Amino acid sequence: MRFLDFKQKFASFNTITSQEVRNAFGNINQSQFSTWKKRGLILSAKKGVYVLPDAEVDPLLMANELNYSYLSLEFALSFYQIIPEITPSFTSVSNNRNEEISNKFGNFYYRKIASKLFCGFTLIESQAQSNRYIRIAEKEKALFDLIYFRKDLRDAQDFDSLRLNMEKINPKKLKKFIALIKATQTKKRLNNFLNYLHAVV
Repeated sequence: MRFLDFKQKFASFNTITSQEVRNAFGNINQSQFSTWKKRGLILSAKKGVYVLPDAEVDPLLMANELNYSYLSLEFALSFYQIIPEITPSFTSVSNNRNEEISNKFGNFYYRKIASKLFCGFTLIESQAQSNRYIRIAEKEKALFDLIYFRKDLRDAQDFDSLRLNMEKINPKKLKKFIALIKATQTKKRLNNFLNYLHAVV
């Protein structure tokens, strides 16, 4: 496999997986890939995932690609301006596994959720990759995910500490997600938040 052929094949890709290379060229010569990395011809996003250094990479799209997921939690809440802080890391909810990845494009954090709760996301168009779309939680699902994973968030005082801007939050949507929960303590915390939402909106 010549690098020119590799580059031409994957020039439009945001990230390139080992499986995509195998599909295109057959078995991978790992020593060849190591040489390419040392020469700076390719970059490693994580084990088995590569990037061309001159590609216009979208890190939001990369967040979806490194681990099958949708952007949520603090990143999505910051994106929607529901929390005042700008979140430098890309936080996502995964249908696959918990994972932390750091590379030159940023820090990517993934929390695994049950398959029935892997929902409530929408698609937004990538600003860097034409005709590519990024999975990101709806506002209500991002809040649901945060309370679901943050066991320290239990009552009004805890929720106040988040300094949430909830003017555009739809309590009915949040209630639909809560209905999917059976675990007693988790459901109690989420219902506490729903009651808090009704009180302040």
